[in-house]
Amino acid sequence: MATAKQMTSKIGSASRRNVMVESAVDRIVGELDKLIDGGAVNGAAPKKIQEIFHAAIRDAKGSVRLANIFFIAYASLCDGWNFEEIPVGIRGTYGDKKLAAALTTRHVHFHMAVTAFGENLGWKGNVRSFNLKSDNRFSAFMAQLKLLTALEKEQLFSHAIWEVYQTRAVPKALPKLPARYLTYSRALALCEELVSLQTEGHVQQFLVAAFLSVHRGRFGNSVKTHHPHASDKFDNTCGDIEEFRNEELVAAYEVTVRDDWKNRLPDFHAKMMKGKLSKYVIVASNVHSDPQLCSAKKLLEFTKDIAFDLALVDIRDFFCVFCAELSKDEISNAINLTFEFLMRQDLCGRREIQEKFRVVVDGWMGS
Repeated sequence: MATAKQMTSKIGSASRRNVMVESAVDRIVGELDKLIDGGAVNGAAPKKIQEIFHAAIRDAKGSVRLANIFFIAYASLCDGWNFEEIPVGIRGTYGDKKLAAALTTRHVHFHMAVTAFGENLGWKGNVRSFNLKSDNRFSAFMAQLKLLTALEKEQLFSHAIWEVYQTRAVPKALPKLPARYLTYSRALALCEELVSLQTEGHVQQFLVAAFLSVHRGRFGNSVKTHHPHASDKFDNTCGDIEEFRNEELVAAYEVTVRDDWKNRLPDFHAKMMKGKLSKYVIVASNVHSDPQLCSAKKLLEFTKDIAFDLALVDIRDFFCVFCAELSKDEISNAINLTFEFLMRQDLCGRREIQEKFRVVVDGWMGS
């Protein structure tokens, strides 16, 4: 943790950028993303801690609620803070605006859509002229926060992030539909139309990841995916999609709509070895039209000199199987989860791809 002196020394005189402010914002967003990705909280907070939090946000407007979340995170990082001074740099690109924007893009409603809580609270100009101790919007909470131990601050932070996460509501691509809408043939037709979209692999990868996530969830396994354009080495992952059982990697999948995947066989082998996997799975388009791969006999010839077990699945076959396997509600959940992946800024966030997806789904519902 940084002291007040260290914190002050990191404030740029020109930009007024306080790295401790940005670190507090990043910690909030990082822990929120862990919950969004299916992570768990670090145990239930004691009743005393929960009551402190609820008293701080009860009947409070969005700016006060968001400021209190920030102060909880800031207090957990800066042990030299006196709980009276408003941190320099709290307003602007790296502070209140960054935090509000991060929550909004993640479809969180805790902050009631405010865009700059510091400005809304009147902290303009020199923030050192304001004092939280004399501000009746924060004085009671600051007094309680100051008395907490380091462990209690962590408990409060964890509980606060959970409460923020609880206000998340992601738009859905599919409403609750009558059973006739999700027959096997109609579901497969929707998947095939979505797979045919030109989206640089986003829809294809996320649709596979969503169907796997719903299916594997039956057995307690979790599935994670990452940005289609991110390097696996950069993300320290073993594939576009990874499957875990009790946090242990049990499978990795590569989803590709390009034909150059054959040039990357050494990379797939390396990722399989890194993950200590017995098999590597590639879900690819146009497998059946490839003269090297179009039958098991051809595939046997193609893989005879490969030093690892490669499973190759045509993406259309993948959905033939999973549309047969999943229930109607599970298919609906998978379609909505795909749209959620597309909405996430860390995975996609591109409006033109989201719009392509919605156009296909809306057309399918009306057909």
